[in-house]
Amino acid sequence: MSWLKTLQMFLKISLAIALLVFFAYQAYAAMSSDTTPTQPYKVVKMIGDLEIRYYPPAVTATVHKDGAYRDRMNAGFRDLASYIFGGNERNENIAMTTPVIAVPDTAGGAEISFVMPEDFDLEKRPAPTRARNIQFRRTEPVYTASVQFGGFANEAKMKEKSEELLAALQKAGLKPRGPVRHLYYNAPFDVFNRRNEVLVELEEYSK
Repeated sequence: MSWLKTLQMFLKISLAIALLVFFAYQAYAAMSSDTTPTQPYKVVKMIGDLEIRYYPPAVTATVHKDGAYRDRMNAGFRDLASYIFGGNERNENIAMTTPVIAVPDTAGGAEISFVMPEDFDLEKRPAPTRARNIQFRRTEPVYTASVQFGGFANEAKMKEKSEELLAALQKAGLKPRGPVRHLYYNAPFDVFNRRNEVLVELEEYSK
């Protein structure tokens, strides 16, 4: 067998192994996503594609980042992930939850937030040791409206869906309060069963 045929066979085998590993990982990720805690909420009403939700109070960890869309998302995720994966004064691992929340501002930056697990004690939290710019907040109970969509979400897609959300709210006679939030439920390298949302608080909503 010539060296060229040997090389071609080696490349084919390597590609087959790589594809097998890739699809095995995606299957694992899809199953793992079912066990990752999601911020609790209650669906109270559907209006077409609009999902009206009630969110109870929660604790969030937030950083502000400037720069291009992908850069600020990656930087914010790194800071928050470093905290929950041991970058705190007690070297504690804190459970990861979904979604990751981004709230863009008008100056080209964004607040990036993780929702802390339900058993996280705000008053007794360990202080960050690496990313010291993290702000912790307790949210108020709130009603929201959201639109869900799949696939990979970039800045243009989030803007498009945000405009659709606000137009649907206007048509339904509902008033938004505050900026539209971008919600991400998957790791960047997940391919299947991706979930994204745009969400906004509602003004004076009652069931």
